[in-house]
Amino acid sequence: MKNQLNRILELITKDKKRTVIIGCSALIIMIAMIVVLVLFLGRSKEKELNQYLEEMGASFYEELYYEQVGKNDEERANFLKDFSDIGLKISLDGLSRYKTEENQEKLDAFINPKTKEPCDSNNTKVVIYPQAPYGKKDYRLEKILVCGFEE
Repeated sequence: MKNQLNRILELITKDKKRTVIIGCSALIIMIAMIVVLVLFLGRSKEKELNQYLEEMGASFYEELYYEQVGKNDEERANFLKDFSDIGLKISLDGLSRYKTEENQEKLDAFINPKTKEPCDSNNTKVVIYPQAPYGKKDYRLEKILVCGFEE
């Protein structure tokens, strides 16, 4: 009887150790998955916001700005070549004033998901570098996103 009791106690002790080991392992795996998800979501949010900046910047330049800088292609080319090196800087605040209703969902997305703070609307911007031959689609676009993702 004493022998059977010792055996039962051994099994219970082994089961407790096994349960603790499995529980700790599961907890470590869950924490690792959460960290990976947070990092992934932060990067995907940053990628999404850069895409929005690119879309809004391209729309602003092609549909509004380009049409207003000259009466014909020659006038536009003469004007735009001065900006091929320094670029045209348009802040998120400036972009928000063009097609506001159409872009509202994009504009509302400019929030850091970790801190819940809005992006800096004056320093978040696109820089458009017109390129020869200075047509409507002849430009290079740089995105500057100031949302605290680097922190």
